[in-house]
Amino acid sequence: MIDSHVHLNRQEFADEAGAVVERARAAGVTGFLNVGYDLETSRASLALADRYDDVWATVGIHPHDALLLADEHGQLTADGRLRLAELEELCRHPKVLAVGEIGLDFFRDLSPRPAQHAALAAQLELAARLDLPVVFHVRDAWDPMLTFVDEVGLPPRRGVLHAFSGDAAAVDWALERGFRLGIGGVVTYRQSALPGMVARAGCDALLLETDAPWLPPVPHRGQRNEPAWLGRVLDTVAGILQMEPGAVERRTDATFAELFRPGKASTP
Repeated sequence: MIDSHVHLNRQEFADEAGAVVERARAAGVTGFLNVGYDLETSRASLALADRYDDVWATVGIHPHDALLLADEHGQLTADGRLRLAELEELCRHPKVLAVGEIGLDFFRDLSPRPAQHAALAAQLELAARLDLPVVFHVRDAWDPMLTFVDEVGLPPRRGVLHAFSGDAAAVDWALERGFRLGIGGVVTYRQSALPGMVARAGCDALLLETDAPWLPPVPHRGQRNEPAWLGRVLDTVAGILQMEPGAVERRTDATFAELFRPGKASTP
């Protein structure tokens, strides 16, 4: 299994990332995409990827931090352009596989919406120019997000809708445009609508993820999530699709390889 979205450099794993990785490997996890969400975590994600052969990185500015790039009116700032230039430099490292996580978050609205749109557009342009896929974060903004991406232009390498929580229309949007759905611990929750979306999407549209340290699967709710628990997600998805877990593992691993091309990271 490959954990396609994890935050091993978070303070919840302080001084323990090595042990967490070892537990996950023992549980059958063969790769980790460690996701940045501002400049500090993007640098840390890349540093972690440099330490482990089976860890790769993404770099990007989360919508919560969109003011790092743009002002409240949606105009890129001088400092924001410098930060974009640093992101671009990080993106050129061979172990950086995607731009992300980026997107829109209207649940908390920690950055003004015009700034979120501007930050997203700038990073979509960066991904297109550098031929990288994207990792999207979307919360309470599905219709605005998908409409905006259609308007500004789809990233050529497409990407993944991380921690997918959209409806059937969002599934169809992803399928029609070649995006993948990131499926994590929420699929195991009793009241979750995600199983129906997994069935609608089909195996080849899916990536497995934990989003650790958040969103632990049943029976670990209330605990710090770990990539070692990715098997719970795999088994649940396999049950929904009426497939053998091994078949789901092979096909989601192949989807990860096709989208992110981790083989490029083998040579600096």
